[in-house]
Amino acid sequence: MSEIHLNRRGINAIEVPGEVETMPGGVLTLHIINHGSPLHISLASTNSAVFTDFFHENLYVDQNEEFHIPIREGAYPGVFSVEVIAGYGARRAQFRVVVRERAAPEPEPEPASATEPFRAVSLPWRPYVPVLALGVAALVLYGLWLAYRVDLLNAAAFAALLLGVILAWLRQRS
Repeated sequence: MSEIHLNRRGINAIEVPGEVETMPGGVLTLHIINHGSPLHISLASTNSAVFTDFFHENLYVDQNEEFHIPIREGAYPGVFSVEVIAGYGARRAQFRVVVRERAAPEPEPEPASATEPFRAVSLPWRPYVPVLALGVAALVLYGLWLAYRVDLLNAAAFAALLLGVILAWLRQRS
């Protein structure tokens, strides 16, 4: 929560924090404290569109007010500014809002078990070796057909390619 003090050092005086931090998906809460007579203020931000839907708000502050600025869930880290205007534009103060990246939870390390046997690394492409072999065979047969123009080689290349596709489809289903 960030505090903004009004009328503490004089009529229409504005005191804002230098910098405020928030996170994506959070809400920036501005606690506005008026130390004098009631007044109208404006809150404005011209460079906050990538972080929030907030653009401009007029408030009547009698004593204490809270104003909430929701930060978008998918907002990237960055900075925007909020300006507080009082006295019909005669007094202005501005502060920075820093959107920090949400801290990722640290993964818990798995304890190494001394009794667990060594496992070989599995290769995810290993079941597709026959499919790759059929693809290479089809490529070689097609190259031979181009060189010698024997129609049987073209048919064999097509059959090898079709068989490879069918085999890959069957492996994907299981």
